[in-house]
Amino acid sequence: MKKIILVSFYFSPCTLTPAQRITFWAENFHRFGYYPIVVTRAWNKDLKTHLDTKVPFEKEIEVQKFPNFEVHYLPFKPGILDRSFRKFGEGKLRPFFLLTKLLDVMMAQFTLAFTSYSNFLPHLHKLIQKENPEKMLISGAPFYLFRLGYSLRRIFGISWIADYRDDWSTNELQMEKGGGSIRKWVAKIESKYEEKWVGTADSIISVSDPYTKRICDFLRKPGITIQNGFEESLLDLTEVALYRQFTVIYSGVLYPSQELSFIIEVLNRCNEAGSPFRLVFLGAGFDPKEKVRIESLVPKHLTPWVEVTARFPRQEAIQRLRKAHVLLGMAYGKMKGIPSSKLYEYLALGKPILLCPSDGDVMESMVMEAGIGFVANDVSEGVLQINRLQALYMLPELVEEMKVKSQEKIGKFSRFEQMKNLIDVLK
Repeated sequence: MKKIILVSFYFSPCTLTPAQRITFWAENFHRFGYYPIVVTRAWNKDLKTHLDTKVPFEKEIEVQKFPNFEVHYLPFKPGILDRSFRKFGEGKLRPFFLLTKLLDVMMAQFTLAFTSYSNFLPHLHKLIQKENPEKMLISGAPFYLFRLGYSLRRIFGISWIADYRDDWSTNELQMEKGGGSIRKWVAKIESKYEEKWVGTADSIISVSDPYTKRICDFLRKPGITIQNGFEESLLDLTEVALYRQFTVIYSGVLYPSQELSFIIEVLNRCNEAGSPFRLVFLGAGFDPKEKVRIESLVPKHLTPWVEVTARFPRQEAIQRLRKAHVLLGMAYGKMKGIPSSKLYEYLALGKPILLCPSDGDVMESMVMEAGIGFVANDVSEGVLQINRLQALYMLPELVEEMKVKSQEKIGKFSRFEQMKNLIDVLK
C-alpha cells in the first residue's frame, strides 16, 4: 500500500465535529490502496466546554496501530495562546489575551515553538525519514499547521495537500466575532502567511464550492470540493420513540451572525396560539458566550419551552436528535456558501429540517433536494411551517414515506462518496 501522512489537530477519540472527517478518512483509505499514518494530539474523551480542549494531557508519545492505519498521539502541552485563553479569554482581562494573540501571530513567521503543536514538526521530521510517504495531507484549523507543510516541503520536497474545513484569512464568519479591528489586522498578517505557506502545497481541498473558489482565487492554486458528508451507518439506525412534546432541536455551536430572534419569536407566536413546541439548543452550552446570548433573548414566559444543553458524547447527541420531531438550521446572516457540518447528519437521519431563517443558498438547496426541507424567511413563514409540521406528525406514515424517499436522494452526500473525489486529487 502507498503510505500517506494525515496531520490533524482533531482525531478520535476527540468527540468534536472536526475529528469526524479525518477519522473517517483514516479508517477508509485502505479501500483505495493507501496506508494512512495519522499525526495528532492526545485527546481526553470527556470534553464539556471549550476550555477542556486547552488542558495539558499525556506526557509521552503513544502510537496505536490498527489493521489498516496507525495513529501517533503527541502529548498536548498548551502553548502561550491557549494558556492565555484559559486565564484571560472570557473575562474582564480579555485584552491581555488579545495582546498574547498578537505576539503569537508575530512569532508564527519564525517558529511554532511557542504554540500548542510545537512537537508536531520534530516528530514529522523523523517520521518522513523513516516511512518515506508518498504524500502528506494537513487539515486546518488550526491553520498554522499549514506551516508544517511549508517547512517539510523545503526540507524533504514532500508533496502535500491543504485541507480547509473552513477558509482561513478570508473567513467571513470569523470577522463577525468580537475584537473586530484586531481580528482584521490579524487576518491581514495571516493572509501573507497563507499565501507563503499554502503556496507550497500541490492543491487545496475545502468543504463547499464557494469556499473552494474563494480560497483558490486568493491563492491561485488548483482545488476541489470534498464535502463533510455523513457516515452511512446513520442510515441504518432503527426508529426510536419521539419526545412526548413536539420538539425542535438545533445541534452544535452557534455563531453571532445567526439570528436567533426568528425562531424564538416563532415559538412565542405558536405559544400564544396554543400550539407551543419545545426548542432545544443541543450542545450550545459548550460556548458560554452563546449560552448567555440565547438565554438573554428568551422571554421569561418562554423559558419552560427552551433548553440549552451541555455538550454530549456523539452517540448520545445522535440519540437525542433521533427523538426530535424537527431538526433546525439557521442562516449565517447574509453570508453565503456555508454548509453547516451538522446538516449532513440531519440529512442522514431523514427527519424534517426547518431552516429558519434560510440561507437561500447551499443549505436550502441541500434540504430541498433531499425532499425534507421546510424553509422560512421570516417569522410568519416560520409559524406556518411549524403548523405544517405539527399537522404532518398527525399522520406518521407520511413522515416515514418522506424519510424513505429522502434516503434515495442523498447518497452523494455520504462521506464515502465524497472520499472518492479525494482519491482523484491524490492520483
